[in-house]
Amino acid sequence: MDIKLQLEDIIKLFKDKEFVKCHDELEHLWREYKNDESTRKESFILKAFTNAVVVFELENMNRIQHSKNVWNTYKKYEYLIDKLDSVNKSQYIELKELIYKYKEELDK
Repeated sequence: MDIKLQLEDIIKLFKDKEFVKCHDELEHLWREYKNDESTRKESFILKAFTNAVVVFELENMNRIQHSKNVWNTYKKYEYLIDKLDSVNKSQYIELKELIYKYKEELDK
């Protein structure tokens, strides 16, 4: 499976702070990947990103404690971005960097 174009769209949505749309796209990919044995491990990266995006929407809604819990779920799977070999790795790294950049801005 090659999801490079879909990931580029997701990255654009994230940059535009379209978190609900970004979440929906990530969740769709996660469901597709988790149901395929060959991409099941990689699906956990998509699950992590899905949770990270939810964090920002929760923070926009001022649900800070809940966002912290969801952030911990992101962190649980984040290590896979660097560990797993994937043709999508460069997009995963880019999205991870964007997530941390935005998180730092919010935490100020």
